[in-house]
Amino acid sequence: MFLVIIVFLLIFSFVILAHEFGHFMVAKRSGVRIEEFGIGYPPRIWGKKIRGVTYSVNWIPFGGFVKIYGENSDEEALKDSDSFGAKPPRIKAGILLAGIGANLLAAIILFYFLLGFHNFQTFQGQFFDYRFPFGQQTDYPMISEILDGSPAQEAGLNEFDVVIAGNGEYFSNSDELINFIDQNRGKEIALRLTNAHHPSERVVKLVPRVNPPENSGAIGVMLGDVSRLSYEGIPNQALSGILHTLNLSHFTFSALGYLIKISIVERNIQPLSASFSGPVGILAFTKLSMAGGAWQLFYFIAAISLGLAVINILPIPAADGGRLVFVIYEAIFKKRAPARVERAVNAFGMFLLLALFLVITVKDIIQFKDILF
Repeated sequence: MFLVIIVFLLIFSFVILAHEFGHFMVAKRSGVRIEEFGIGYPPRIWGKKIRGVTYSVNWIPFGGFVKIYGENSDEEALKDSDSFGAKPPRIKAGILLAGIGANLLAAIILFYFLLGFHNFQTFQGQFFDYRFPFGQQTDYPMISEILDGSPAQEAGLNEFDVVIAGNGEYFSNSDELINFIDQNRGKEIALRLTNAHHPSERVVKLVPRVNPPENSGAIGVMLGDVSRLSYEGIPNQALSGILHTLNLSHFTFSALGYLIKISIVERNIQPLSASFSGPVGILAFTKLSMAGGAWQLFYFIAAISLGLAVINILPIPAADGGRLVFVIYEAIFKKRAPARVERAVNAFGMFLLLALFLVITVKDIIQFKDILF
C-alpha cells in the first residue's frame, strides 16, 4: 500500500503541476508578475528567489501552486501594470485557459503514445447508450467480476475479459450475452474473448449451470458494457491523441448530462454523486490501475489530466471556469465586476468545494473500503 500511495502522490502532483505550470508560463510571457511557484503546499521546506520569482519546495506533497500578483482582485494591485487584474480580458482569459490547455496537452501526448503501442485501439466502459464522434466503435459485453467457485472461475475467465462471441454468435451488449447463456444452460459453450488490458484473443469453453445459487448467475460473473475504439488510417492515427481526447471529453460531458437527467427524474442525487471521486477514490483507482500494468497506469494518468481540465472549464466559482465568467463579463460590458463581489463569489465557491470535498471523501471511503483496506 505504501507504493500505491507514492504513485498516487506522483500522479496527482504531475497533473496539478502541469496545470499550474501552464498558468505560470502564459502569465510570465504576458508580463504579469509571478510571486511564487511552489511544489507541494506550505509550510515551506526550501525556497529561492530567481529573477523576482520565489521557487519553493513545501512539506505537503500534494501537487503545487503558482501565486500570481493581483489574481485575487486586490484594489491596490489593480493600479500596477504588471498585475493580473490590470491586464485586458484577452490576456486574463489566456492565463486562465493555460492551465486547462496544459492538462489537455499532457493527455493528448500520453494518449497518442499509448494508442500507438496498442495498434491505435482501446476499450472504454459504457453505462448508457452513447456513440463516440470519432474513430470506429464496436460494442461488447465485458466481465467485471468473477464469483468464487463459479464455472467462469474454473474455466479460467478473468476480470476485464471482453466477450466477442459465443459459439460464433456475436454480442454487442451484456443483455445479449445473458440471453445466450440462459438459452444454453447445461450445454457446453465456447466463448471468444479478448481482454481490455491485455488485448490478445482466446477461446474458453464452459458449461452454464442449470440451477445456479441465488444471485450467482449461470456462469457466475458480473457483467458490464464496453466499447472498442479503433483509429484506422494514417490521418486518424496521426491525430489519434487529439481525437481520443475529444472523444473522452465529449463522453464526459454527455455522461454528466445523462446522470443529471436521471437524478432529476428519480429525484435522487445518488446517481450523480456516485460518479464523482475525490483523492480517496483516485487512490483506489491508482491501486486498480497498477494491478493492470504500466499501460493501464499511464492511461489512468492521461484520464486524470483530462478530468482536471474538464472540471476547470466548468463555470464553478473559485475554479478557472468560474473566474473566466468574470473575465467574459468584463469583455462584454467593458468594465470589471466589483472586486468585492468577485472575492465573495470565489470565497463562497471555495467553501462549497471544501464542503463537497469532505462529502465525497466520506462517500469514497465507504465505496472503496474493500479495495483500500
